[in-house]
Amino acid sequence: LPYMGNSAQAEGLTWYHLQYNGQDAWAASNWLTVSACAGSGSSANLQLPGCPKIITRAEWGARPPAHNIGPMTVQPPIYVFIHHGTGSECYDQASCTRLVKVYQNYHMDSHGWPDIGYNFVVGEDGNAYEARGWTETGAHTYGYNHNGIAICIIGDFTSKVPNAAALATVQQLIQCGLSNGRISPSYTLKGHRDVGQTDCPGTQLWNLIHSWSHYKEGTALYG
Repeated sequence: LPYMGNSAQAEGLTWYHLQYNGQDAWAASNWLTVSACAGSGSSANLQLPGCPKIITRAEWGARPPAHNIGPMTVQPPIYVFIHHGTGSECYDQASCTRLVKVYQNYHMDSHGWPDIGYNFVVGEDGNAYEARGWTETGAHTYGYNHNGIAICIIGDFTSKVPNAAALATVQQLIQCGLSNGRISPSYTLKGHRDVGQTDCPGTQLWNLIHSWSHYKEGTALYG
């Protein structure tokens, strides 16, 4: 049954919004086995109206996940976290693709995670790269993977901000998520360092996102 990207809590259970014979339906998660549909994967509802160009997992040559991960339990997510990848930068699709693969290999082989941890990666080529996508549970921000998506910009932004192409893509991606019900209208925007002991997303990028809509500083929970 197709999962429609929403869930709700009732009677002590998590209920998933499904499509059954062309009609809306809800089913408790303990009655379901959640898995990707053959031939579709997370890319099926990826390039939504108003989105920037998103390079799919197939297009950048992603490894398959080590095992099924499943959707976030809070849909649509109520947080958007901004990360940076540190290390090398990239300004064309070929070099950005290489670095996205580096991130995935590091997360899977060094951390032992089942897949790349972010939901999306953005390069200074102006492209967004599908990681876990709009609804899959990530591995990016401890304590918030079930209710937040992470957008990682390739590069180190400790002493400079990303270029205009990358920043425009991040903001367009967030707006696309809002317009298509993939991000809560009352979402909170944060940098990774707001909720963890890390310098991520770099001081200059972190300072910049203070001026973005929905940003709230500090570790307190919102929403």
